Amino acid sequence: MGLLACLWRVIFGRAQGLVETQTSRARQRLVDEFASEQVDLVRDRKITEEQARAAIAERFPEMTSDEVARAVARGWFLTR
Repeated sequence: MGLLACLWRVIFGRAQGLVETQTSRARQRLVDEFASEQVDLVRDRKITEEQARAAIAERFPEMTSDEVARAVARGWFLTR
């Protein structure tokens, strides 16, 4: 039974890991897209950078303030 259990974990563990990776990448794309939109508004002087951070934090409430700051920095990088 130990071999069967190990095989089960290998097969389905990878599938679970793949789903988690795909979910993580999809979430990162959403964050990047939204942050880039907010940075474009900052660049056009329609909002301040603080307002952009607040919008990102509101849209993604699970993010810490450090993660929001990194999202803004990444948005600046992606839109240059």
